[in-house]
Amino acid sequence: MEKFLYTDANLRRLQMVELEMLAEVDRICRRNNITYIIDAGTLLGAVRHGGFIPWDDDIDIRMYRTEYDRFCEICRQELDGKFFLQTYKTDSEYLWGYARILRNGTKYLRKDHEAIRSRNGIFIDIFPNDNLPDDRIGKSCCTAVSWICRKLLYSGVGKDYAPSFIRRAGFHFLNLFPKKTGHYGIEYLIKKYKNRNTGLVRCFGWGSEEETRGFQKKWMLETTDIQFEGVTVMAPVDTYGFLVHSFGEDFMTPPPEDERMPRHVASEIKFPEENHEK
Repeated sequence: MEKFLYTDANLRRLQMVELEMLAEVDRICRRNNITYIIDAGTLLGAVRHGGFIPWDDDIDIRMYRTEYDRFCEICRQELDGKFFLQTYKTDSEYLWGYARILRNGTKYLRKDHEAIRSRNGIFIDIFPNDNLPDDRIGKSCCTAVSWICRKLLYSGVGKDYAPSFIRRAGFHFLNLFPKKTGHYGIEYLIKKYKNRNTGLVRCFGWGSEEETRGFQKKWMLETTDIQFEGVTVMAPVDTYGFLVHSFGEDFMTPPPEDERMPRHVASEIKFPEENHEK
């Protein structure tokens, strides 16, 4: 399928739908004394721009595991009917090791992901953060196991769209295994380190350099309020340390103009009004 063509107007519409979902997450969390933080480019945008980075196309949230589990449970009763909490437990076709809030009555198709059969819509990501061993060997084992699990979950896409023959062949092999094996592997890591007293945490369902290094647990639990597009949301008390960990010392410097574009390539986006839902 062709790429969805972003314009300033439709990118802003996308951001406003996502902002509505962020406000709903904040409402539920404050009502139930659940701690969360805005993450990655969302936090950077709040600090550098007072809201969205102008060319950003998503919202990311983190929660420590105990807070995340409470949030998922409470959403069963309290989440506004306009939204859907998507995990592999609420949608058997869902492939990723973290949650999403979907806006019902919308569509968001990632390019090359069109064959994925899970429920679809404009979304924001919620990353659960689990204890990560502080020692190098334990951390390396977690990195290896979680990497295999994520690749297994992605294999239905990777077997067709990975950039090299070798990688496509590897994904074809992984695709022979039931996808639930990937979820079970991540659950194994969660349970193995659940009661460890560690200073670091990570989301086993997401891979990046900073994820591999781990985040300080205090960043997830010691929070302060910050403004994001006029909405009061939660951020780490040590916002500076978090952003240096994620982006480096020069995080306040925007990238070159030719790099200022939405990060995700979509093939189709439909907004609530286009599906006759207000």
